[in-house]
Amino acid sequence: MFRKYLSMEDYYHLIYPMRTILISSKSGAKESVMAADWCMPLSFDPPMFGVAIGKKRFTYELVKESKAYAINLVSPEMKGKMLTCGTKSGRTIDKFREAGLKREDGKITVLVGDSPASIECKVVDEVGAGDHVLFVGEVVNAVIRKKDRGIYHFGDMRFAEL
Repeated sequence: MFRKYLSMEDYYHLIYPMRTILISSKSGAKESVMAADWCMPLSFDPPMFGVAIGKKRFTYELVKESKAYAINLVSPEMKGKMLTCGTKSGRTIDKFREAGLKREDGKITVLVGDSPASIECKVVDEVGAGDHVLFVGEVVNAVIRKKDRGIYHFGDMRFAEL
């Protein structure tokens, strides 16, 4: 019988690959965008999504303050921009400018205009989950710009386009 034991840091990779998205948010004059994998639909009626964001992240602070976020899909041609958003902090740089992303005003938060689609959510609940918080958001707006393939994360720096 085959058996492999994983470290506690690696167990969550059992459910990978996961679609990589960009989460954008703003609070007052502050705004940022981060790469994330931990996003999921939660309800059809009303339409709801959840995103898990680490408590140490700048985007966590913005979502906590503003009670809003956007899920922005990532197309294959956005991979380099997504990597910039996933490896730098919005506390010290303007990630929209640094990554070369088009900033777009949404109904309640900032959107990534390069994204094939964006889903704006207002936070209706927060669930503590260890070092992350699951922000439960009700969809208030969705923008579809084009159909495109996505980028899926396999862990570490391994990605695939599907």
